[in-house]
Amino acid sequence: MMNEHVHHIDVNDDDEEVEVEPDHSASLPRSNQQNSASSSSRHRKRNADTDIQKEMAKAFGEITSESVDQFKTITNSLVKGSEPRPNIAAELAKMDLSINDQIKALRLILEKASDERTFLTLDGAMRKAFVLLLLGVKEL
Repeated sequence: MMNEHVHHIDVNDDDEEVEVEPDHSASLPRSNQQNSASSSSRHRKRNADTDIQKEMAKAFGEITSESVDQFKTITNSLVKGSEPRPNIAAELAKMDLSINDQIKALRLILEKASDERTFLTLDGAMRKAFVLLLLGVKEL
């Protein structure tokens, strides 16, 4: 072993040298294996952190997009709700109903959007029949 040439390898950041004999050069010193495993672990952790950050950014983008869509829906509803609507009360007044029946019918019609659409779709005798059905009048 005295005649053998010894290789000096710097494996640490603190300039510590480790001697390696030529016939054992394929096997790395334990400290180098630990550094390599530690470095590999840090690299995997960095990759995992990056993947998590990408997933969080994607989820945030999706939530933001959904929020914007919901905001648009709410805004459109508010704007649509403030658009001029046909005067349902005036239409009810034309039907020869008592004031109490007109008020009840108006409340019932405005209670459900589908009833309001139906009322506005119908004309004349059909509209009056619809109102009487809402009021629960047995005979038409």
